[in-house]
Amino acid sequence: MQEGLAEKIKAIGHWRVNIRPLQPIDPPLPMNECHERVAKASVSLRGWDYPHIQRNTEHGGAANVGTYAENWCDWSHHVEFWRMYRSGQFLHYRALWEDLSDEGKNRPAGPALSVLGAVYTVTEATEFLSRLYNGGLYKDGASINVTLGKSADRQLWISEFDRMPFYDEKRTNAEELVIERRLHATELEGQAAAVSLSILLELFDHFGWNPDPSLLQRDQERLYKRQ
Repeated sequence: MQEGLAEKIKAIGHWRVNIRPLQPIDPPLPMNECHERVAKASVSLRGWDYPHIQRNTEHGGAANVGTYAENWCDWSHHVEFWRMYRSGQFLHYRALWEDLSDEGKNRPAGPALSVLGAVYTVTEATEFLSRLYNGGLYKDGASINVTLGKSADRQLWISEFDRMPFYDEKRTNAEELVIERRLHATELEGQAAAVSLSILLELFDHFGWNPDPSLLQRDQERLYKRQ
């Protein structure tokens, strides 16, 4: 992987998603299959896929590294890398675009987290997990750990121009926010939106915001419909 990329991501706000099988995968995945399974399960519902599959070496690359396959990108405000281990563990780091771009209306001073960006990212992550399951992985279930790193003093932000901003600050002082779910096979099949909704409600609660779940569900529906 590009030297210093992991440190660059971890130094600013970032998402960390870690998926682990509940039972060991035996035999271990062949290296080529690690790449292929991620590519087939990758979620492309908007202008950027989750996780991103970098297919050229101009702004990133791919490699086989002993026990895992990895892929990375460092282009504009798209800075991320992922690893699929032969054990079936998946690890993904993605820098917050909010920390790499100053674009957006009604942006609060200081660190920010776009509400819609969070809804999309978490929903894509659980959809990716569901697709891995449907592709033959995690038949005995899996855990998913979603971490928002460098979250201290970060505020929620309504980044869309056609929506009303918050009338008061929605802020967390926690250095990182960690949310985990252990999911059995029945929860991995067709339940991605419901799982991500529960994660999002817990995430936003850390900022002191408890929206009606239907508000987030509407954004999820628009994402799935590519609206």
